[in-house]
Amino acid sequence: MCAIALLLVLPALYAALQLSRLREIASDISVTHGAAYLAMGRFQAHVNDIDRFTRNYVAIGEPEFAERRNIALDGAQQELERLMGAGYRDVAARADTLLSTIGSGVARIDTLLQAGATDEATTALGTVTPLFARADSLIQRIGTEIDRRSGVDLTAASRISAAALTMTLLVLVAALFIALLIGAWATQTVIRPIHRLRRATAEVAAGEFVIPAGLPYERADEIGDLSRSFRGMTQQLANLDRMKAEFMSVAAHELKTPINVVSGYAELIQDGIYGAVTDDQSTALTAIQEQSRNLAQLVNQLLDISRLEAGGMKLEIGDVSVPDLFERVHRTFDVLAHKQRINFTVTLEETAPRTVPADGARLRDQVLGNLLANALKFTPEGGRIGVRGWGEDGRLCIEVTDTGAGMPASQLPHVFDKYYQIGETARSKGAGLGLTIAHDIIEEHGGTISVSSQEGAGTTFRIRLPSSRKEMEAALATVPDESSE
Repeated sequence: MCAIALLLVLPALYAALQLSRLREIASDISVTHGAAYLAMGRFQAHVNDIDRFTRNYVAIGEPEFAERRNIALDGAQQELERLMGAGYRDVAARADTLLSTIGSGVARIDTLLQAGATDEATTALGTVTPLFARADSLIQRIGTEIDRRSGVDLTAASRISAAALTMTLLVLVAALFIALLIGAWATQTVIRPIHRLRRATAEVAAGEFVIPAGLPYERADEIGDLSRSFRGMTQQLANLDRMKAEFMSVAAHELKTPINVVSGYAELIQDGIYGAVTDDQSTALTAIQEQSRNLAQLVNQLLDISRLEAGGMKLEIGDVSVPDLFERVHRTFDVLAHKQRINFTVTLEETAPRTVPADGARLRDQVLGNLLANALKFTPEGGRIGVRGWGEDGRLCIEVTDTGAGMPASQLPHVFDKYYQIGETARSKGAGLGLTIAHDIIEEHGGTISVSSQEGAGTTFRIRLPSSRKEMEAALATVPDESSE
């Protein structure tokens, strides 16, 4: 980097020096040569005035012409002095001598006219007239000399400019070449390992606790230290994740037995096997059974989550009848909706495919079942819940809509996160796993699920599923790379 900086500074200094020289030349052209051109033009005008006023004075004899001629003589002398000051003393000296000769001639003409010798003055004018022709020739020579010197300066300026441009381009090419070499080296030794480490970090962030094999663990610099630390961290996370999955699986299995026992005994007591049951006891037993079912559902969700994370949930993909799926959903939830005095509708449009490749039980119970269970939880009495299906772009689209409490826009990106719940009311009604399970199962089918909601106006979930096994395989093969930008 220092070499590149030096290569960029040197041509800048060189260019500054050359620009200074060009500035001097430009100053000479504008001040010296420009002043010379101006002085020459004024000198020529004064000489022409001297010639004209002298002729008029001889012809008419008015003293005014003599005075104006003398003013022109003084002006011509001043312009010659300016020409000499601009560096053209050699050519201006000849014009000065000629101007003195002209001055002597017109002075003799004045003397003759004042003496009344008009004829002799006319003859003297004839000897002075050729001097004005010589003055015109001398002025042309002065102009030629000014052009020559200006051309020399312009040539020097062009040469300096070309040399500066060539040198600057050469240095810039050299700097570019060195920069490419440094860039290639940096890419090989720094950027690529960091890029691999970034991809590995993204995989770990996505839950892939696998130690990557392509990181530079053997390097002795900071990148090697970072890679080794990342390897140790990944190993610890993998161990913790395995222990967590084992604990959840064992705990869930162990909890199912006492839950079933509690639920079974409560049912036996309520059936009067152990004697008569009062109304208050029956109400308490009903609550026990309801909470036992909720606890069993929570245990099953924990098992499903642990299986999904461990890749142990195997889908039994078959050709599922879409009309039959919608009919069973309607039959299952219509009674519950009627009990809560909620208007429940299920609509399947003609455009919907007749069959889709899916695990019918999981799609019905753990996807649509979880979505409708949530809708029933948060839709008040007198509200509406609707399920609609249609076909679009070769996919089955399912929309579950309710008129419940809705969700604020800030919380929509998190609704599919594990254990995420909206508000305190939701915390009392579940563990926040149903939508996560539904989301993961839809993705395992190669589909997508999204949500839109307006606080106080209801929520809509939209599902898109492939309608053929070919489309499902293509969707599952297109896995987005979270590490890519």
